[in-house]
Amino acid sequence: MIGTHAGHPREGNPQDTAPAVPPSRFSRVFRQLAAAAGIGLMVLVASWLGILSRPEHQLASFWPTNALLLGVFARRPALATPLGWLAAAAGYLGADLLTGGSLSATLRLTGANLAGVAVGCLLFHRFRREDLGLQRAQSMLRVLMVCAGAAFAAALSGCLIARSLIGADLVQAIGIWFSAELVSYVALVPVVLLLPSPRDLRHAWREPLARFLNMPGHRLPALSLLLTVLLGVAIGGPGAIAFPVPALLWCALSYRLFTTAAATALLCIWTLVGIANGWIDLHMRDDMAATVSMRIGMALVAVAPLTVAGAHAARNRLLNALNHAANHDALTQTLSRRAFERRGEAALERARAQGGGLAVLMVDLDHFKAINDRHGHAAGDTVLVAFAARARRLLRDGDLLGRFGGEEFAILMPGVGERDALRLAEQLLRVSAQPFELEDGRRLDITISIGLAMQPPLTDGASLETLLKRADRALYQAKFNGRNRMEQAPLPASES
Repeated sequence: MIGTHAGHPREGNPQDTAPAVPPSRFSRVFRQLAAAAGIGLMVLVASWLGILSRPEHQLASFWPTNALLLGVFARRPALATPLGWLAAAAGYLGADLLTGGSLSATLRLTGANLAGVAVGCLLFHRFRREDLGLQRAQSMLRVLMVCAGAAFAAALSGCLIARSLIGADLVQAIGIWFSAELVSYVALVPVVLLLPSPRDLRHAWREPLARFLNMPGHRLPALSLLLTVLLGVAIGGPGAIAFPVPALLWCALSYRLFTTAAATALLCIWTLVGIANGWIDLHMRDDMAATVSMRIGMALVAVAPLTVAGAHAARNRLLNALNHAANHDALTQTLSRRAFERRGEAALERARAQGGGLAVLMVDLDHFKAINDRHGHAAGDTVLVAFAARARRLLRDGDLLGRFGGEEFAILMPGVGERDALRLAEQLLRVSAQPFELEDGRRLDITISIGLAMQPPLTDGASLETLLKRADRALYQAKFNGRNRMEQAPLPASES
């Protein structure tokens, strides 16, 4: 038996309660300069890569810079400061001048590029956060409209310089510029919007990569995509750009949204560069109208799998939310009684198969009705939520915490012995003795009572229902003995 523990407030660290020190002006300026330098470097490198794909006296076959810049500014609007725009302009100018471009043409090209990005940013300002993350079924269609608007703005701004570069009339120049911008925007903007943060990147790739390596069936969509790309190279013709569509849709239904976006972007880049270099023969015979048609078609091909992937991800989130609501208590977010019993039975079977022990604890908040009567049900709800959070922090990943009704909770710990179970009971008594603070600043002191039942290793007679009943009887014994304590149920004669 564990005796009474007095409730003493936890001593806080002075640093925990000290007000946050606002960053100095120097640190703010330094961060702004560093961010601007990063934008300028990104634009410089991306523009240089685009210039490398530019045939002589032609526009680039694939220009990634505008799409990357638009994606960054849409995802992080705080970076779209005057300093950020100046850094981007410097990157455009630097890349073109360093590769031998004339100052006059470079200034006009830079103005057209920035005009398209600026229009795209204005359109993205009307987006909701869910659309920026392609979290809804219609999100990719909205992104397509933004990309079309940005591409058209760039085409109108740059049609004169395009006309002089490619020797086309005004309408052809607008079409060539618009189609080139559209396909790069549609291919790359979703990748930037969905790219995991550096902190989450390792975790985001670990599980999909493990499934890809360890599950042969998980590789089939990617292999089918590679096969259709090779068929497009081998067969050629105008329909070659559509060969990978079924494989892309398969990827959209099998992989994560970001993975689908990355695969789609790589396919677009490969197709455009391959056509420009003659690796994929579409038999277009240098027809500008056919080139415009091909690029717009490529952009629309890219929209299809991303729309399917977005709708599929939205469906999965809805199913997960419904599953969570069906299996969790709405107030404390602990498992419901039914879900606890279902998962507990599975944990008990695994413990038997592995020859491990198992502990079940029934926990009850003492005199909880008095809290509701004296302070109101809102205060009681606050205490329940806070207790569940404190208990959850003490549990391991495989442990189960469920609310059985009112102020009663159950905990199941697979693979533990009596010593670990007693230690958890001590910790629960200790953390529960710390005052609970209400929203109005009042502090409540509560106690809990605990009943513990053990399932020793290598025993197979007890069911979860039997363990819960034994723990429940021990709980009532703890209440009878004065509350604020733990009582352990004796083992049945056959197990002792």
